[in-house]
Amino acid sequence: MAYFARLALIIGAAALFAGCSGSQQVGQTAFPQLQWDAASSPLPGGAMSPLASFPLPPYPQSSQPLLYVANDYPSSIDIFPLTGPNQPQIGSITNGVDRPLGLSVDSKKSLYVANEPHLSYGWGSVTVYPYGSTSPSVTYSKVGRALYPLADSTGHVFVSGQNNWAGEGHVLEFNAGHNHVIAQQRLGSETDGIAEDGQGNLYVAYRGKVSGSIAEFGPGLTHKRHLGIRIDQPQGLLVDTAGNIIVVESAADRIDVFPPGAKTPSVTVTIPGIGNLAELAMQSSETTLWVSSEGGFVYSMPYPLTASTVPTEYEQISAGFNGVAVTP
Repeated sequence: MAYFARLALIIGAAALFAGCSGSQQVGQTAFPQLQWDAASSPLPGGAMSPLASFPLPPYPQSSQPLLYVANDYPSSIDIFPLTGPNQPQIGSITNGVDRPLGLSVDSKKSLYVANEPHLSYGWGSVTVYPYGSTSPSVTYSKVGRALYPLADSTGHVFVSGQNNWAGEGHVLEFNAGHNHVIAQQRLGSETDGIAEDGQGNLYVAYRGKVSGSIAEFGPGLTHKRHLGIRIDQPQGLLVDTAGNIIVVESAADRIDVFPPGAKTPSVTVTIPGIGNLAELAMQSSETTLWVSSEGGFVYSMPYPLTASTVPTEYEQISAGFNGVAVTP
């Protein structure tokens, strides 16, 4: 996209989200060295952001469904109305965004952005944007190589990725609004998509030396259980209300659906030629599934998936990216 067109979009974002309050970043503290496989236990300290659970003011567009797309160059989150395919971009978030990867939206419509670090300084972060804001209200810092973020319904935030480019995967847990890790688990060489089921169990896709799989945790990253599912380079991950696991096999450019307890998929949908499938997104109605690709595309398809499902192009941006998210 031309420079002046992008500048106009960024200026338009300010108009779209007029009236947003200021932000306060959680203090930047040293990365705590916890014992691996530690269960949740609150740690002392940690400044609470006053905006972490503050009710959002009523915006004129507060009920407008939105599609968020992580743009790798320049680093930004592009915003589209969730009203149908190929809609014009209506805004952009750049403040606090640096090489964004995975995205997620919580039940209060706050957007979570995993910012992958540059090799020169080696630390990633997760920044949080209340609906309508283009400035972060909370920053979770020094999280290694950040890949995917997730906020659950009980006041916890999880971040998947790698431990400082060391080739060791991990998932970290925070109390919402506190920049202190309260639990962490090692998992493979890289952790990717994360999702939670209706019982509060956390599912984490991870990669190993040969192939990847999915692990399940109880509350507080306890009771780790490997599901025995074999996946080739997993990325996005969702769990629907029926307990079906939906996961992207990036190397195969396909989406798999695993019924509860199954080790082989009941349905697969392949979308070749758009540059490695990446993240999944779905609203609470569970009627439409979106998937992004590293090549700059977003595709949508009706859900539940069937053998005859035909994905359609929903949006395309001018740069490569990984993340996609939608408001509930």
